[in-house]
Amino acid sequence: MPSTTAFVTRLSDAAEAARQAIRAGGHHVVHGAPGSGKSTTAALTLTDWVTEGRGEAVLLVPTRRRAAQVRDEIASRLQRTTGSVLVRTPASLAFAILRLRASHLGEPPPTLVTGPEQDQILADLLAGHAVGDGAPIDWPASIGAETLGLRAFRHELRDLLMRAAEAGLDGDGLAAWGEHYGRPEWRAAGQLLTEYTQVLTLGQTTPDRGARYDAATIVDEAVIALRTWAQAVPEAPRPRWSLVLHDDYQDATLATARLLDTFAEDGSQIAVLGDPDLAVQQFRGGVPALLHTATLPPGQDGAWGAQAHVLDQVWRHPAPIRNALITLTEPLPVMGETRRRRAPAEDGPARVGAVLVASEAQQVAYIARHLREKHVHDGVPWSQMAVIVRSGSLVGAVRRGLRTAGVPLAMATADRPLREEPAVRPLLVALRCAIAAEVAPQDAAALLTSPLGGLDAVGVRALRRALRHQERSDGGGRLSEDLLSDLFSPVVQPDGGSEVAVESADPVSALPERLARGVRSVLRVLTAGAEELARDGATVETVLWEIWDATGLASAWQRRALAGGSGGDRADTDLDAVMALFRAAEQFVDRSTLASPAKFLEHLAAQDFPADTLAAHGDAGDAVAVHTPAGAAGGEWDVVVVAGVQDDTWPDLRIRDTLLGAAQLADIATERHVATTDRAGRAEVDAFRRARREVYEGELRTFVSACSRARRDLLVTAVLDTDARPSVFVETLLPDDEELPAVTPVAAPLDLRGLVGRLRGELRPALAGAGDAGHDVPSGDVLGRDVSSGDVLSDVGADRRVRAAAALLSHLAEHHVHGADPGQWPTFRSPSTTSPLWEEGEPVTVSPSTLEDVTTCPLRWALTRHGGRPGDSAAQGLGNLVHEIAAQHPRGSEPELLAALAERWHELDLGDGWVARRERERGEDIMRKLAQYIAERADRPVAAEVEFSVDLDDGGVRLRGRVDRVEHTSTGLRIVDLKTGKTPVSKPEAERHPQLGSYQVAVQHGAFAALAAESSPGASEPGADEGGVDSEGASDGAALVYLGAGTKKVSQREQRPLAEDPEPGWAEETVLSGAAAMAAATFEARPNPRCRICPVRTSCPAQQNGGRLQL
Repeated sequence: MPSTTAFVTRLSDAAEAARQAIRAGGHHVVHGAPGSGKSTTAALTLTDWVTEGRGEAVLLVPTRRRAAQVRDEIASRLQRTTGSVLVRTPASLAFAILRLRASHLGEPPPTLVTGPEQDQILADLLAGHAVGDGAPIDWPASIGAETLGLRAFRHELRDLLMRAAEAGLDGDGLAAWGEHYGRPEWRAAGQLLTEYTQVLTLGQTTPDRGARYDAATIVDEAVIALRTWAQAVPEAPRPRWSLVLHDDYQDATLATARLLDTFAEDGSQIAVLGDPDLAVQQFRGGVPALLHTATLPPGQDGAWGAQAHVLDQVWRHPAPIRNALITLTEPLPVMGETRRRRAPAEDGPARVGAVLVASEAQQVAYIARHLREKHVHDGVPWSQMAVIVRSGSLVGAVRRGLRTAGVPLAMATADRPLREEPAVRPLLVALRCAIAAEVAPQDAAALLTSPLGGLDAVGVRALRRALRHQERSDGGGRLSEDLLSDLFSPVVQPDGGSEVAVESADPVSALPERLARGVRSVLRVLTAGAEELARDGATVETVLWEIWDATGLASAWQRRALAGGSGGDRADTDLDAVMALFRAAEQFVDRSTLASPAKFLEHLAAQDFPADTLAAHGDAGDAVAVHTPAGAAGGEWDVVVVAGVQDDTWPDLRIRDTLLGAAQLADIATERHVATTDRAGRAEVDAFRRARREVYEGELRTFVSACSRARRDLLVTAVLDTDARPSVFVETLLPDDEELPAVTPVAAPLDLRGLVGRLRGELRPALAGAGDAGHDVPSGDVLGRDVSSGDVLSDVGADRRVRAAAALLSHLAEHHVHGADPGQWPTFRSPSTTSPLWEEGEPVTVSPSTLEDVTTCPLRWALTRHGGRPGDSAAQGLGNLVHEIAAQHPRGSEPELLAALAERWHELDLGDGWVARRERERGEDIMRKLAQYIAERADRPVAAEVEFSVDLDDGGVRLRGRVDRVEHTSTGLRIVDLKTGKTPVSKPEAERHPQLGSYQVAVQHGAFAALAAESSPGASEPGADEGGVDSEGASDGAALVYLGAGTKKVSQREQRPLAEDPEPGWAEETVLSGAAAMAAATFEARPNPRCRICPVRTSCPAQQNGGRLQL
C-alpha cells in the first residue's frame, strides 16, 4: 500500500546540498514548497546520522499522528526498528526529559493533566471564588458572575492561559502584561493562573504522586529542567542530542523555540525545515515567522544565525496542481526566502477541478460517488483518498454521509467528551445504578434501548403496557414508571442482588420472549456491577470490567468490525470508545487510589471536551481519511477532496480575538501587534484592519495546505443555492480563463444501491406502460417472476435495453440485493389488507380531539394514529402539564396554580437553559390567565376533566372523549376546551369547529345528564344558581379558551348552542362523516393550509416530496 506520509522518492540537487550542509555542521533552515522533499531530507539526514554512529539524534514534528508516520517511514528505510532514532513531538520529548529527571531524583513519574482535568480545576476555582473562597479576584465589570459560570468562558480562559504559558508568562507575568496593555481581565486571569499552578503543585504532595504538567507548560518546564540539571541532578548526565531536527517548523510555538535554544546552548546542532505558507497551527500558538527568526543572530527566542537553504523542485504533484498552488500563495506576505514559491513541478497528468452542488446533502453524495469512481474505475486504493474540511465541526457530518453511502472510513479521533460516546453511555448508566442501589425509570429505559437491552422505544412502551397489565391483574395500582424501576432495582440493592434469580424472576417469565430477552440482559449487567461493587477492594476499573463482560458485546462488535463496511466502522468506533473508558478508569485509579467509583462519574461529568493524550494513533487500514487541514498536515494522497469551501466559512473573516483577548496576547508575544496598539488601545482602526488581514492570511494558509496534500487529483466542492455561495478561494484556484461551473446534478450512487435504482428506472416505465395498455400487470412475488422471465415485457414489446435491465435485476435479486426484486417495490406491491379498520358491526370510536384531523385530511389522521406523530415538543409537554394542573385545581387561585406549576416543573425535564427559562415564563403566564378565567366564573358550578361516552347512529358510532371543563349555566351546560397555543382560530371557524360541535352533540345525547342533575334545585354544589338548569342535558354552547395567546385578557372563541344554529344538525353530520372516514379501507389525502406543518407530509402522495404509502 502506498504511503500517505509526505516523502518523495528522490531529492533535487538543492535538497542534496542542504543535506550535506547539515552533515557538515552548524545550524540550518531549509525552506521548500509542499512536496519539494523537506520531510525526506529530514528523514534521510536522521537515518544517516544514526547509521554512521554520529551520536544521539531526534526529529521533532508538531503532531502525534505525524510522528507515528515519520517513525514508520524511517523504520522502513532502515529495514529495522528505529531503536535509538527518536521521532517525537516537542511535548512528548519534554515529557520524556521530565520523566528522566524524576527517575534520577527518585520521584514518582510525572503525569500529564488532560484538557478535561484542567477544565475541572478551573471550574472548581471559579466556583470557589463565587462563594467567597480565597482572595477576591477583581474581574472587570463586563465579566459578571453569570459569565464566570459559563462553560464557554472556561474555554476562553483555558485558551488565554495556554497562550500565556507559550509566551513564557506565569501568573505574575500575565498580570503585569494586563497592567501594561490596559487589559484588566489579564490581571484577574493572572491571579487565577497563580492559583491554578498552586493546585497542580498541591496535587503532587503525596509520596506516591509525581509532578503534574499540562500541555501548555510542559515544554517550558522541560527547558527549566535542562537549565537547572547540573544543580538538581549533579550525579546524572544531562540528556543531550548531537542533532536536533524539526520538520514542519512553520507550526512550532515560541515554547518549542525556547527548547531548541536550550539544545543549541548545550552544543546541539539545530536544523529546521518548513514553509510558512503552509501554517495550520496558528490557532494553537504556531508562529510561522520562526522560520525566518532562525536565520537571525542570537538574541531572541528561536534565533541561532542559521544558514538558509531553498529546495527548488516539487516532486509530489505534476504542474497543474503546482501552478494552482502558486496562484493561491501569491496574496500571502513573504516570510524568509521567496524562491520556494517559484519551485516548478514536472509535467504530467493531474486534475484540478471545482464542483458546485445544490445542497450539503448533495455535496456529500457527490463526494461519495467521486471517491468510488476513483476506486472502481481508476483502481485508486481507498487509503489513497482523503476529504479535508475546514473545521472539526464539519468532520462528523461528512463522515456520517460517507458512511451511509458505504465508503470505508479511517478511524476518527475523539470529537466529544467520553461520557457522550454512544457505546460508553449505557455502561456509565449501569455503573450509576449500581452505585445508587436504585434504577430510576429513565435509567431503565436508557439501558433497555441501548445495545445492552436491544429494545427500541416501541419495545419499551410494550414492556410498560405488559407490566401495567400484570399489575392490574394482581389488583395493584402502581404506575408503569414505578413498575419499570421496581423490575430492576432489587438486583442493585445491597440485600437483593444475590437473591434475585435473573432467569426466573416472576415479572420476567410472563413477558413475551423478545421483551424478556432484553430485560434479562439488563438484569445480568446490573447484577454483575452490583456484586463487584460490594466486593472488598473493588475499584471503578474492576466494576466497569464486570459490567462490560456481562454485556457479551465484545465478540459481536469484534466480528462486525472485522467484517468492514459502515457497520464495521461503527463497531470500530464503539470498541475504541470502550477502550478509552477503561484507560480513563485506569488513570483515575492510578492517580487517586482511594477515590470511589462515584467520584469517577463526577470526574467524567465535569469533562466538556475530549481528553488530551501523548499516545500514538495506529494505522487506518484501507479506508478514506477525513481530516481538517491541521489533521491532514504532513500527509499526502493521490485523490484529495477539499469540501465545504463556502463564502463566510472558508475564509471565516471574524476576528479571532475573544472576551479575554487571547489572540491579542499571542500577537504581542510574537511581536506582531505592538506596532499597531498602544497601552490605551489607540490606533484601533489600523489594528482591526491588520487583524482582519491576518485572519484572511491564516485562512488562506490552511486552504493552501489542504490543497497541497493532493498528488494526482484535486477537487474542491461547495454549495450554491439561495443561502450559500462558494468562497473566493474556489475562484482563485481555477485558471484565469475558467469561470465558476454551474450547479452539477448528482448522479445515482456508484454502488449496488445506485445500480438497482438505475435499473428500476429503466424498467418502471415499461411496466407502467403495460398497465396503461390494458395488459394484466401482476403484483407481489408473481411480478418478480414474470419480469425475470420476460413475459410482461414481451407483451408490451420492450426493447433489448429494458430486457437486459430486467435480467440484471433478476440476477441481483437472486443474490438478495435489497430492492432488486420487483416484488419488493411499493409501486407494484399489493396492499397487505383491504379490510377496513373496524370489523363489520363493531362501533366506530370517534374522539372529538381528532375529529378535526380526520375531517380535514383522513390520511393525516390514519398515519398519525398509527405511529406517524412525533414526540412531544417542549410546548406540547407544557400544554399537557397545564391541563393536568387545571384538572386538579378547577377553582384554583393564582398562587395555588403557580405553586402547582413550580412543584411539578421538573417533570418536563427541560434543564436549565434558555429554552427552560422561556417555557417557565410562558407557563406562569398561562397559569395567571387560567386563574383570571376561573375567577371570572367563580359563581358557576364546574366539573373538570370529565370523561364521556355516547352511542350515535343506532350504536354504529361511539363518541368518546374527555372534556376539560363543564360549566353549569342557567340554560344548560357549557363545554370549555382549554388551549395553550398562541394563535386562536377565527370566530367564523369557531362556529363550525368540529371538536366543539362534537362536544355539544355529546351533551344533546345525555353524556352529562348526571352533572346536569347535580345542579338542579337542592344540589349541594357551592355557588349553584337557585334556579338550576331549565332543561336536563341542554347545551348552552361551547368555547375554546386560549391561555397561551399573547393578549392581556383571556382570548375566547365561542360556539353558539346547536339549537340556535341555522343548521343544527351540522355537528352530528360531521361526527358521522368522520366515523365513516375512519372506518374506511382507504384514506384520502386532502391538501389544505395545514399541510406545511403536517408531521407525515413526506409520506403523502399529494405533496411534491411525498411518497405513496399503503396501510
